[in-house]
Amino acid sequence: MDPKKLIMAGLPMIAVTYGFARFSYGLVLPYLRESLDINPSVAGIISSLSYLAYCIAIILAMLYMKKVGSRMLILIAGITAAMGMSIISIAGGAITLGIGIWIAGLSTGLSSPPYAEVIKEWVDQDQRSQANTWINAGTSLGTALTGVMVIFLADNWRLTYLLFTLLAIIIWIVNYKIIPKTKDTNKIRQTQAFHVTKRELVAAYPLILSSLVLGISSAAYWTFSRDLLFQIETIPEALIQLFWIIIGLAGVLGGFAGYFSSRIGLLPSYRISVLLLGASSLLLGLFTNVLSVVISAIAFGSSYIFMTGVLIIWGINSFKTNSSFGLGLPFLLLALGQVFGSLIGGVVSEGIGYENMFIVFAMTGFIALIFKPEKGV
Repeated sequence: MDPKKLIMAGLPMIAVTYGFARFSYGLVLPYLRESLDINPSVAGIISSLSYLAYCIAIILAMLYMKKVGSRMLILIAGITAAMGMSIISIAGGAITLGIGIWIAGLSTGLSSPPYAEVIKEWVDQDQRSQANTWINAGTSLGTALTGVMVIFLADNWRLTYLLFTLLAIIIWIVNYKIIPKTKDTNKIRQTQAFHVTKRELVAAYPLILSSLVLGISSAAYWTFSRDLLFQIETIPEALIQLFWIIIGLAGVLGGFAGYFSSRIGLLPSYRISVLLLGASSLLLGLFTNVLSVVISAIAFGSSYIFMTGVLIIWGINSFKTNSSFGLGLPFLLLALGQVFGSLIGGVVSEGIGYENMFIVFAMTGFIALIFKPEKGV
C-alpha cells in the first residue's frame, strides 16, 4: 500500500482525536472557565479525565486489537471522538463537561496503536518510521486548526466543538474507505503476535521512566499555558489568539522525527527534544514578553511532536515482535504522567502561581535526560 495514502487517512484522524478531542481543551479553557465558572483545580481534574481515559483506551486497544482488528478500532476511535465533542458542545456544568472530555479522551487511546499495526502490515520496512511519525504529526495539524477556528469563532466554544464533531464524522468516512482490512485472520497467530518477552520489558525501563517524566512535564503546558497568557496584561490579544496556531504549525517539524533519527541517531534526537520541551516551559515561567512567548510556543510545538515521534521509534524498536505494543506502551505511560501532571499542575498553580509552576515542571522534564535508548535501538 502506498504509505502516502495511509498518511492521508491517518494524519487527519490523529488531528481529530488528539488535536480536537484532547488538546483543544487547553485552548478553550479560558472561555470554559468564564462560562461554566470553573476554578484551576477543577480544570486540572477535568483535564486529567482525558488522560485517564486515554490510558484505559490504549490498554483496551492493545488487548483487543488482535480480536476486533486495527481497522475497527480506528473507526471506533472516530465515533468516540465525535460523541465526546458533541457532549462538550452542550455542557452546562463541570460534570457534563467532564463526561464529554472523558469520552473524547477515549478516542486518542484507541487511535494510536492501530495505525502502527496497519503500517507494519501494509507499508514496506524502510518507510515505516517516517509513516508512523508523519501520522503522529496529525496532533500538530489538529492543534493549528483548533487555533484558527477559535480565532474566527471568538469565544463561541460550543459552535467550535460542533464543527469539530462534523469534521470528525467526515474524516471517519475517509478512514472507512481507505483503511484496509487485516490480511491475517488466524486467531492463533493473532494471539501469539501480542506476546512480548520479559527481556524486552526489562530492557525498556529507560523508555518507561522517560515517558512518565515527559508526560508529567508536558501536561501543564497543554492545559494551562494559554490560560496564563490571558492573565498577563503585556501580552497582545493577537498573540494570545495565534499562540495555539504557532504551536500547531511548529509541530509539523516533528514529523521529521523519523528522518532525523535515522540520520543523527535516536539518542541525539531524544536529547534535543527533551531539552527543547523543558526550555519551552522554562521560558513561560521566567519571561512574560512577546518574544519569549513566541519562542516558547515554537519550541513546545516542535519538540512535543518530535519527542513523541522519537518515543514511537524507540518503543517499536524495543518491542520488535509487537509494533502496536511498542507504540502503545510509551504513549500509555506518557498519558499516565499527564494524568498526574494535570492534577498536580492545577493544585500547584493555585499555591505558587502559573509562572512558578511552569519552572517546576520544566525542571521535572529535564530529569528525562538521564534516560537514553540502548545502542542498537
